[in-house]
Amino acid sequence: MRIFIYIAAALWCSLTSATEFKPDATQQLTLATALPLSAEMQQLQQALQQAPDDTVQLQLAQLYLQGARRPGFADWFHQAEQLLDAVSDDGRQRQHYLLLRADMLQQQHQFVAALHTLDQVLQREPQHIQASLMAARVHLAMHQLDAAQQACGRLWQQDLFLFSVCSYEVAGRRGGWQQSYAALTQLWQRQPDLPLELDSWLRGILAEQAEQLGLIATAQQWLTPILAQAPTSLWLKWADLSLALGQAQLVYQQISALEHIQALSDSLLLRLTRAEQQLALSPMFSADLTQRMQVRLARGDTDHAADLVHYFLYISPDAQSALHWAEINYQTAKEPDDKRLLALSRKAIAEAAGAE
Repeated sequence: MRIFIYIAAALWCSLTSATEFKPDATQQLTLATALPLSAEMQQLQQALQQAPDDTVQLQLAQLYLQGARRPGFADWFHQAEQLLDAVSDDGRQRQHYLLLRADMLQQQHQFVAALHTLDQVLQREPQHIQASLMAARVHLAMHQLDAAQQACGRLWQQDLFLFSVCSYEVAGRRGGWQQSYAALTQLWQRQPDLPLELDSWLRGILAEQAEQLGLIATAQQWLTPILAQAPTSLWLKWADLSLALGQAQLVYQQISALEHIQALSDSLLLRLTRAEQQLALSPMFSADLTQRMQVRLARGDTDHAADLVHYFLYISPDAQSALHWAEINYQTAKEPDDKRLLALSRKAIAEAAGAE
């Protein structure tokens, strides 16, 4: 358990498809932000204003990346990327830089580039814990299960708990949902005092596996206790499960009560708008969502195409468009949710054809 703090950033990435980040090519990004900075971040910014320093830039970039996973803080990915871009050539050889760059790349769904960057770390330190965990996560996103298990295997002599969780997640993706879910449940029960990062990571996997077993309410229950401190990825999973249970009112209340709601990611705004529509409420969020989707369509934004699939399946039904974006999404991301979106889009096409 000695590495909890060190691997926290990797554990927050347990559902990589959840957070979207793609700045417009012409957008001018600055470190100015209306979102509140912690005292540590303010101190690091002040130090940078006095003199450029790679160590300070990397420390601040890491804090921005960690914070960006909170609901309403997705814009901090911009600040993190700008800080990484400003690191010197010598600084880019540091492991800290490589890990942060790999994290940024996988957030942008540039999975091959992320793995290449992680490989630079693993060549130097083959059993590096954070790099191994992140590599396993990226391989899972690409449905490269053998490679994911190999990455998990590097944890065997480093931390048996992490190795077990990582391996059971891979086993579930191979189709052994029942056995993996039972084993992970027992593992969680034997660890009553897990730090928040590890507890959230494990609960996210348990929720996915329960959902795959058809235990929708149980899956939701895994996430509810940690929702207030959860990253956006788990908020999205909780919202989807709650909507599947017919709890649109709960979804609407919880998401609309979030701080910095004006800065919600597209993915969370989609769930909020879907709940709004199901409740037949006066539209408060749909116009903003439609504008954002139109901008993404005009830019040809193929990163995180799952958002556009959700939009054309649930908000502005268009079976052909949903299938188009589902196929684009599946070219990159092949996790259970991505497979489900592709199946739902094909079903929508079949239903549309049957109605003619």
